[in-house]
Amino acid sequence: MTVTWRSVPGPCRTLARWVTIVQLVGYTTSLVFVWHTTRLVPPGVAARYRGADPMATQGAMQFSKSLAEMLTITHTHLLSMAVIFLVTGLGVALGERPSERWKRWLIAEPFVALLASFSAMWLMRYVDARFSWLLEASSAVLAVTFYVQSYLILRELGRADREGSQDE
Repeated sequence: MTVTWRSVPGPCRTLARWVTIVQLVGYTTSLVFVWHTTRLVPPGVAARYRGADPMATQGAMQFSKSLAEMLTITHTHLLSMAVIFLVTGLGVALGERPSERWKRWLIAEPFVALLASFSAMWLMRYVDARFSWLLEASSAVLAVTFYVQSYLILRELGRADREGSQDE
């Protein structure tokens, strides 16, 4: 038996819809925070983690992140984001679309991007500020994938609800 959103009980679909909506609001809020603190540009990202010369900027003073701060950021973000992408991955897996190949890619990509992003963050902090470009690129792909996953989940839930109401 194949389990899809269509075969899942209505209350489970309602739960999935609201979890997806809340995750969309939370993820978007995190992007607004990153924009606020870095302007979403590699030099801003590098300054956030490596620190910035107070005389070179008119914004808030930026101090380099300590090892303890780097470990805390990595620990909390990797664990929480793994759960977020577990939930969205399950949501995509229960959809009838896209194809199996695309589903597998959409499910695996966020985990690869997370590892690339946090590796880039450490490399940027302790090796070279230019790794901020890798952090930007991997984080951008991660964000796009998250929004595509969320769209697919909400679309499938809507279809399942419409087809379920026609059966009743």
